[in-house]
Amino acid sequence: MLERFIGGYLFHPGALDYSGDTCRNSCAYCFANINQGNREGNLSGAIRRFYKKEIITYDDMLLKEGYPIVVSNRTDPFTPRNYRDTLALFTHLRNIPNGIFIQTKCGPGMDEALDILEDKKPVVYITVTTIRDEIAKVIEPGAPLPLERLRIAKDLHKRGYLVLVAVNPCCEQWMPTKDLQALCNELKKSGMKHICIEILDISRNRLKVLSQSRKDRIGEAALTDCASGRVRQYVRDCTQYLIGAGMIVAKRGMPFKSTFFDDIKARLGKVMPTYQDFTNHCLDKHPDGSPVTFAEFEKVICSGGGIFRKTIRQNTIRDYLLRSGFTSWKDNQEIHSHRELLRVLWNDPRPRISIQKHCLIRPTNKKDDEGNIILYFDKVPNLGKKKGVIEL
Repeated sequence: MLERFIGGYLFHPGALDYSGDTCRNSCAYCFANINQGNREGNLSGAIRRFYKKEIITYDDMLLKEGYPIVVSNRTDPFTPRNYRDTLALFTHLRNIPNGIFIQTKCGPGMDEALDILEDKKPVVYITVTTIRDEIAKVIEPGAPLPLERLRIAKDLHKRGYLVLVAVNPCCEQWMPTKDLQALCNELKKSGMKHICIEILDISRNRLKVLSQSRKDRIGEAALTDCASGRVRQYVRDCTQYLIGAGMIVAKRGMPFKSTFFDDIKARLGKVMPTYQDFTNHCLDKHPDGSPVTFAEFEKVICSGGGIFRKTIRQNTIRDYLLRSGFTSWKDNQEIHSHRELLRVLWNDPRPRISIQKHCLIRPTNKKDDEGNIILYFDKVPNLGKKKGVIEL
């Protein structure tokens, strides 16, 4: 199924996602099939959309504007169940200008798919949740073992691909500090520097729907760290270590500058903007902290033009709010431009993707002439759930 990548908004360079059938890697932590155990792709529908001449929907517009396609966020494209459809898909992807962002744990058909694309080199994101085979066999029993994934990552890097190694999800039980250090050293020896790291996020609601089998495979200690929030501090410490070791890091909401997404843009061309773009801007322009306005935020996020400068007839942009803040979604019945959506995410702290969730952003008691709150970019991270209002 080819559709807009709602879950990646302002955090991922991809705009559209093609996901196939449930991949059968059987990852214990997989967010994609917790509530939908049997997912089916729609290859023919995706192919028809590539050659559709009339732009009717917002998704059509994203495709025709040339924004990147993620293959795949919710299923692995290179599994026995999916790789044949992936090969068929790539015979058509090579004919359109859109960049390709592959997310995978590797597997059958990967070499053939890259050969099909010929000189059109995708960005390749390879997940390495652990470097220990005995752990991988429990939490990811259907996927290639970590050493095989790392071998492929190194080979692709040598062949000129931009390879992103993803410790995602990360927890201490699967990737203890000494293993992370070993992984980092191994990547640096191979000339690889790009690494993505995110927490193992098992919320209370997700925990309720996890089978006992999944809970057992994830492990009691890891689940306890998720519940207590300890995993968040562990991943923060890992992020700081990786940056200190000279890696180019991506981590949601981190208070550090990074060229991670700039390097992706250099390979793929047109990409979706991210909050990291604004973080980089503020760290450059306001290193000692400063009030920041919505106009400044909008200028940075919309600097690439494209879809972010257009008014959309349909009300589909509003869907980006649905998964991150249902109450806010109900309160904003009509959103027809990204500017309108960005304004909501600037002023409303309730959505999970609100800029006010960032640890370097705090609210103030002032508003601009258009009624937008003036926020404060603080050089000191605020990691608490409640942020005090700064008096200006």
